Amino acid sequence: MKVEMDMYKDIRKSYLEGESQRSIARRLGISRPTVKKYCEGSAHPDVRKPYVREPDTITEDIRLFILDCFKEDKDENIKKQKHTAKRIYDRLVDEKSFTGAESTIRKVVKSLRAEQSVPPQSNVPLSYEPGEAVQIDWGEVTVYLDGEKTKLYTFCGRLCYSCDIFVQVFRSANEESFLEAQQLMFDFFGGIPKRLIFDNAKIAVKEGFGLYAKPQNRYLSFSAHYAFDLDFCNPAKGNEKGLVENLVGYSRRNFFVPVPKVSSIDDLNQKLWEKCLNYRERHQIKDRVHSVKAMYQEEFCMLNQVPLFRFDTSKTSIATVDDYSTSSDNIKVDHFMHK
Repeated sequence: MKVEMDMYKDIRKSYLEGESQRSIARRLGISRPTVKKYCEGSAHPDVRKPYVREPDTITEDIRLFILDCFKEDKDENIKKQKHTAKRIYDRLVDEKSFTGAESTIRKVVKSLRAEQSVPPQSNVPLSYEPGEAVQIDWGEVTVYLDGEKTKLYTFCGRLCYSCDIFVQVFRSANEESFLEAQQLMFDFFGGIPKRLIFDNAKIAVKEGFGLYAKPQNRYLSFSAHYAFDLDFCNPAKGNEKGLVENLVGYSRRNFFVPVPKVSSIDDLNQKLWEKCLNYRERHQIKDRVHSVKAMYQEEFCMLNQVPLFRFDTSKTSIATVDDYSTSSDNIKVDHFMHK
């Protein structure tokens, strides 16, 4: 049986919340061995699953046709005479000789309608329970790396209840670094909060924003495996992740002044790891009764356990080389298989 991401996430979260394997299997209508395989996060449905790209039947011409239908509705402004997805599909068949499925058009219409509308503001609370949420964000810093002035990207994470912090640097803020950083953050905190709060950066969101944001496929798979919900902030609402935005500035002023001079990124990240541990051990936030350490110890007990199987955050590329052992990417041949 093929387990989709929404079912996998349901299995993981329900098990972590105390539901028995038997109950999960009965509720979802699946076998107990399937629940047993995935409930502890020791396996992932996507592992070794071949990627098959569906043919793209939605051309730009069809997309513009659908948008024109929306425009007609807006110009006419007749409430009970608007294009439905079915009507748009029928017109595409008649006027554009469209041969794809009606379900495909329904999905595109729904997506385009969401883009055209202004969604309600997402409800991101500004007070938190222990283990409820973590906020994450990127920043930029300059360091001397092996004697050379270099711009690096700081990944910052902050638990919303205890305000414990996590900071590491990466050469780029790409998808691989984004996922790896969160894995390291879960290791550092010793567990996983129930929700993760981030903005609408393309690295995490493929379309929409706020409540209507749609995560990138790999990030959806990643969040299902680690069993946390995704909360994406609304545009121009920095207060929804103010804790971590403050951390970006705090870490830059306190961890990167004077400008660090290190031999490698690994050396710098080890120093940052120790600085974060020192922050946890000694820091007292103004106007709070308890220290970060005391509140972290309370929060730690409420974090979900890190699963045994470690999600593969790397990206695999396959290049072909000719009989002369050359490739268009000028990469050493040793790394590739001849085809």
